[in-house]
Amino acid sequence: MQNLFESWRKYIVESKAEVSDELTEVAVNSMLALSVFKDDGNLNEAEAGQLAYLVSKADNPNLQIVNRFAESLYAGKRSGFLSHYSSDELSRMDLYLLDGHNAGFAIKDGDDIVSVHNNSELRGLGNEFMRKAKEVGGARLDHFDGFLSGLYRKHGFTNVYEIYQWDEQYKPATWNYDPVDILNPSTSVYADALDEMAYDDPAVLPNDKVEVEAENELEIVINPNLKAREYLYGRPDVIMRKL
Repeated sequence: MQNLFESWRKYIVESKAEVSDELTEVAVNSMLALSVFKDDGNLNEAEAGQLAYLVSKADNPNLQIVNRFAESLYAGKRSGFLSHYSSDELSRMDLYLLDGHNAGFAIKDGDDIVSVHNNSELRGLGNEFMRKAKEVGGARLDHFDGFLSGLYRKHGFTNVYEIYQWDEQYKPATWNYDPVDILNPSTSVYADALDEMAYDDPAVLPNDKVEVEAENELEIVINPNLKAREYLYGRPDVIMRKL
């Protein structure tokens, strides 16, 4: 069985800049999505049906929409910490922006859902964005384990095909270390496996490496005790999901 921790560390050593950029990208997309899905309120079907999208396609970009999307994406209070994609990079994505609002999402490389954001006065857009993103070809996404794990699973992204374990040396500069409950299936890909092993208390998790099955029976080697402490202090793993 491949040891993902060792392969990830080897990848880090071989391409430090690329890894740092990749983790920053995951962190930015995680924080943007959290701000969308944790907002208050719900859109009903009638309200959702009235939403209109401005669209720019990667194979024929509309530069006016690209620039408008960039303004929308970085219109929030934390925009200085979230400026990851340039206008040139955005022009190579399919962009979906709510007409008249600073809210939308992008599809990168044909099927990767990124830049889900809501910097508008509207609330309850998360479910609508996931529905629309899947409708237009979105089939995969990545995020840091935590609140988004249960939410994305609910939206059909149940196939966890890869996990990158936390490496403090390459932590995203914007990370805020919020605690994550590793034993809660709504916040961790490891919860079900640890529950099956009859560990219901982080204080009694084993302090040696064991094989566990994350979601979709992906096998990975972890130290449960160490991993629980990492999660407790806001150092969760990167989860790659697809439909």
